[in-house]
Amino acid sequence: MALVMVQGHLHDTLLSPAAKDGLFYQFQLFFHGSTAPGFLFASGFVAGLPRAPLSLRASLRRARRLLFVLGVGYALHMPSLSVWKTVLESTAAEKAHALSCNALHVIAVTQLFVLALQWVAGRRWVAVAGGLTLAVLAATPIVWASDLSRRLPLALGAYVDSQAAPSPFPLFPYAAFVLAGTVAGSALGRQEARTRARRALVWGLGLLAVGGALSLALRGRVDFWGPSPGYALIRLGGLLLLLLVVERLARHGGRGVSALALMGHETLLVYVLHLQILYGSMLWPSLVAPWAGRFGLLAADIGLFPTMVLVLFVAALGWHRLKARWPQAAKTVLSFLTVAFIWEFLTSPW
Repeated sequence: MALVMVQGHLHDTLLSPAAKDGLFYQFQLFFHGSTAPGFLFASGFVAGLPRAPLSLRASLRRARRLLFVLGVGYALHMPSLSVWKTVLESTAAEKAHALSCNALHVIAVTQLFVLALQWVAGRRWVAVAGGLTLAVLAATPIVWASDLSRRLPLALGAYVDSQAAPSPFPLFPYAAFVLAGTVAGSALGRQEARTRARRALVWGLGLLAVGGALSLALRGRVDFWGPSPGYALIRLGGLLLLLLVVERLARHGGRGVSALALMGHETLLVYVLHLQILYGSMLWPSLVAPWAGRFGLLAADIGLFPTMVLVLFVAALGWHRLKARWPQAAKTVLSFLTVAFIWEFLTSPW
């Protein structure tokens, strides 16, 4: 999912308008639309694997990591490396973008909620999380139509929908994919392989059927490509079936799967680094800006995309080996970068 996401962002940045008008590009947009739900679902699946509730120490350790992810999400959106300039000189559009909710926000906030839910609900947390998944999906059309986000402070409204701020992944409905992932991780991830395959097949096909029926029932009343609960259920069903395919490939894929697994393990690095290369940030401009909108589809997929993947793989491999061989050094590097960024952000006047 991370690699398909990278391909989609590379297309958005580098393809020419003529290439984007092509039939094949329009066709693959359908699949790119499911990468973010897959990304969120996978993050939840991993979080749902350990038996819960976690110990207090493990819960605090995970909460700390999730708060770091949340901080990275906000850092990616800041218009400048100065809190004073951001607050006093940013335009309304820049402030809205700075507070908008992206994939990292959804993952961090939803998983922090799941941590609390596991402590409160105990062993019943899976059933409660499943019910909340359905509740979020059912409430999404109502929330989107209520104009609630505009009546809340911008920092909160940005999490509700995309009206108050240009949030690409607001909690309604995208928190449902993280919640559903945690349920799947707990209910399927610890099962024997045959049991897992059978349950995933049954639930996957069932969700596709229910989602299709619900989409037809809501046709003309709820936008299918937006807040439709039916479309979300179809996506979840497809992700469960995709899980079966990925597991089978992983058993017979050899070194290629190992490389993919490495990049999956270092997804945060892959996510942040590819955004820096393609879009830039407050620290530096996009590295590919001079070539934006100049490439055809074939050149992008055969030449540029493999190059991008190679760069991301080398970075992921280097960071992974550093953590494995010198874990304390890796923690020191990460702590230093975090403190240096926060210090500069809080003290720099411009």
